[in-house]
Amino acid sequence: MIKKIVKAAVVLLIFALQPEILAQTTWHNPEEAGFHVLQGRRYNGEARERFYHRFPAKAKETVRKAVWSQSVDAAGESIVFTTDANEITVRYTVNKRHAMPHMPATGVTGVDLYTTDRNGDEIWLAGKYSFKDTVVFSYKEIDIEKKPKAHRYTLFLPLYNEVKWMEIGTNEGAEFRFEPIPEEKPIVAYGTSICHGACASRPGMAWTNILQRRLGHEVVNLGFSGNAKLETEVMDLISQIDAKVYIIDAMPNSYVMEETQLKDSLAKAVRYLRSKRPETPILLADHLGYPHAKVVKRKKDDENRAWNAQKAVYDLLIKEGMKNLYHLTHDEIALPQDGTVEGIHASDYGMKAYADAYEKILRDILKEPVGERVTTRPAVQQRDPYDWMARHLNSLKAGKGKHFDRVIIGDSIIHFWGGADDAPATNGEQVWNEFEGTTLNLGYGCDMVENVLWRIYHGELDNLTTDNIFLAIGTNNLRGRENFEDITEGIKWLLTAIKERQPDAEITLMGLLPRRNREAEVKDLNKMLKVLAKEMKTNFADPGRKLLLKNGKIDESLFTDGLHPTNEGYRLIAPDFK
Repeated sequence: MIKKIVKAAVVLLIFALQPEILAQTTWHNPEEAGFHVLQGRRYNGEARERFYHRFPAKAKETVRKAVWSQSVDAAGESIVFTTDANEITVRYTVNKRHAMPHMPATGVTGVDLYTTDRNGDEIWLAGKYSFKDTVVFSYKEIDIEKKPKAHRYTLFLPLYNEVKWMEIGTNEGAEFRFEPIPEEKPIVAYGTSICHGACASRPGMAWTNILQRRLGHEVVNLGFSGNAKLETEVMDLISQIDAKVYIIDAMPNSYVMEETQLKDSLAKAVRYLRSKRPETPILLADHLGYPHAKVVKRKKDDENRAWNAQKAVYDLLIKEGMKNLYHLTHDEIALPQDGTVEGIHASDYGMKAYADAYEKILRDILKEPVGERVTTRPAVQQRDPYDWMARHLNSLKAGKGKHFDRVIIGDSIIHFWGGADDAPATNGEQVWNEFEGTTLNLGYGCDMVENVLWRIYHGELDNLTTDNIFLAIGTNNLRGRENFEDITEGIKWLLTAIKERQPDAEITLMGLLPRRNREAEVKDLNKMLKVLAKEMKTNFADPGRKLLLKNGKIDESLFTDGLHPTNEGYRLIAPDFK
């Protein structure tokens, strides 16, 4: 009798646990993606000893052994993927110790997962972890929002460990795809252990990764703990990466050289890099300083020596006529007193201060300023069924190396017009096809002013030429008259960014098209936009007047939904885009 009861209990337990027993995890290996997925790792196509090594195999024969031993770490590398999974598991093995006395395992060996909501606001995911022979990070009960169903994630890899293999698991049936690395040039940071990531509590808090998250640009981390000595062999490898900006942050290691040697080594390194990349900006960063230098004279002397040497070299090179050379001073870094773990390596607090200083000067160099208004802070988005980031990457490819008679930038009104294969609707294809010459559609459904600012900052006008640019944006920012100034200020920033990137193009600011029940608001806003266009010495056109009845209301027959024109509506406004 007892045996029967026990047997029945076991059966009931099995049925109770059946969902967990049957639940399956699907594993995805970045090495098997079929295309380049590892951000922060360049030299793609060259042989490597291991997939996650920062340097190609050939570097082992040219750089010092100490540099090579640090280059195998995955510092600054990240993997971007899209999934609708509500459970994500990352498992991998490493080759080194999990932690260090002054840096936790979560920073040395851990991973870090981020995503964004539909408006581009950043979300950090806290995972449960296990540091054993196989390291496991698991993220459960993911429930961000219903739209979009699938989210784009960035997984930052271990800062101070060599990854042997890695897999990303999702619950059975979940959508999953790896995303390719962007075609944009990266920012390349060469430096010491602080650049390498010491001593961030987790990978996302290393200053190079903070910058990547804030700027939206890939950052290649070539920090080598204790070994940033400005050797030509390393500078040669750095120069092989076609970068937006080169950062040289070597003083915390290099200052130990004798003064003449230090100056000569720094000048030689910069001149070598400039000889290989004549136009690329180079940013020299000061020794960040020692918080205890006020009480330890030796430390004060050390930091002063580093600062003075770098300033002398910078001044010399500028005097020689070197262009696009910049200097981030220790005063601008402004390391807080509590910004290190043990007086040398940055804590998360110090990393943030470091990133703040870098972001400010890099935005000046790249001409990507941000302002206080929401419309002046570039942002991604994913509010519509189409894949917004995929459209951006396709736009970069569509424009690369080509000349267009016109480029039309805007939101869904432009997106739905024609010439866009990924548009959820096509309302005016016939009219679009009647444009003379070549036209590039840079309209994105649900875009706001700040989303267009992000797109322009990320290359959509950089690698093409055009005779005319038409900017038609702002209706999705329209919440009422109280934010007219936000819209006009954001569009002012857009016009500035467009002119900087396409100085020879004729630019026309388009008034907003009227929309159902908001005709009066749009009319008043367009008056402000007309004044702005005159201030910015830009053309202005108001095609929406043709879509109104005599009473000032929209002609419903010319709209599909009170906002988007029909084919006939597009036919009426098309002459203003020629």
